Amino acid sequence: MSTVARMHVGLHVLWGLLLVLATVRAVWLGASPWLVVPAALAEGAWYAAGHRLARPRSAGQRLPNERHGTGTSSARWWLAGLVVGWVLLVSLVSVEFSWLVYPLILIAVAMLPTLAAHPLAAAMTLLVVVLQLGSRQQATAGLVIGPVVGALVAIGTAATYQRLVRESEERRRLVEQLLATQEDLVAVHDELAATQREAGVVAERARLARDIHDTLAQGFSSVVLLARAGQADPTSAARMLDQIETTAADNLDEARRVVQALTPAPLETAPLPGALGRLLDRLGAQTGMSTSLDVDGEARQVPTTVEVALLRVAQSALANVRQHSGAQRVGLTLTYDDDAVTLDVLDDGRGFDRARVEATPVGLTGFGLRAMRERLAVLGGRLEVETAPGEGTAVVATIPLTGQGAGGAA
Repeated sequence: MSTVARMHVGLHVLWGLLLVLATVRAVWLGASPWLVVPAALAEGAWYAAGHRLARPRSAGQRLPNERHGTGTSSARWWLAGLVVGWVLLVSLVSVEFSWLVYPLILIAVAMLPTLAAHPLAAAMTLLVVVLQLGSRQQATAGLVIGPVVGALVAIGTAATYQRLVRESEERRRLVEQLLATQEDLVAVHDELAATQREAGVVAERARLARDIHDTLAQGFSSVVLLARAGQADPTSAARMLDQIETTAADNLDEARRVVQALTPAPLETAPLPGALGRLLDRLGAQTGMSTSLDVDGEARQVPTTVEVALLRVAQSALANVRQHSGAQRVGLTLTYDDDAVTLDVLDDGRGFDRARVEATPVGLTGFGLRAMRERLAVLGGRLEVETAPGEGTAVVATIPLTGQGAGGAA
């Protein structure tokens, strides 16, 4: 709890204690409880109903200062009612309610401009002095000095409160500036990461070109040369066919290795449902989340490109669940229809504002959803997101099977 908040709580405690003390003393000294108690309850209820108005202005509003104070128009009307109620208490019910002048001065100095707060504090202090002197048979200096010193202390405390509010607001603004700078740095970092990814793509393409040149292209060249040699020397055709078969088989093995190099590791040893199950098992083991996997329809072999795309969507969605959702449960549903495959990712986390996230520039939080959509769009698929703050998230990826080619890697 901040210092400002502690002072605010202290003000409430001070008001409540002084109100109870004044009520008890008034009844003890002979005032009618049927008058004192209802009047005190009314003043306390008015304070409780509007005490939130005495808090500092919210973020983004003008900082409090000595010329303007911190009170809004409605807060000042509440303060006026509080002062009028107190005047009626000390004038008509019991002078013992003079104790409440000190928290009243604290509130007035904090909420009103200086030109209004100080005269009001002086007037309330003068009223207390006059009523105290009038209620005593013998006047003493303490009846004057006590209220005056108390009022000065209250004014000084209120000034300290205003200074703390200003410092707290300035710190808040500084933190916002630092966070904005941090977001800029994150954007720059993501741009650099994107550049590195592009460089990695170029390097991977060059590697694949070298692999194809050194394996498949060389093998095809050998097949062509062997075929030509067989045509030139019919007597050696059988031997050439054997060599062509051997070379083609070797080339097929090399082609399979190249294809496997492009296939995600989880799909090398299991079809898509098994790979998704391992993702969930790993997520549950690492985070303690409750996970589930349901497969609707008959699981069957689908094109590798479809499996790779859905696996990547699942990995990205589960990464978002782990990093941002605060979910306790997450479930995957893989649905095999006649003409499409659909993956649903459901969590019970905090959700988010979809419009705001999707409008975020690439490089910040919107990159994951955009990347998933782009990956699916290449295959004619689509991505749907259903979410709202506090209501969890559902990510649905659908890829049509028509026009995708043969399934599996060769």
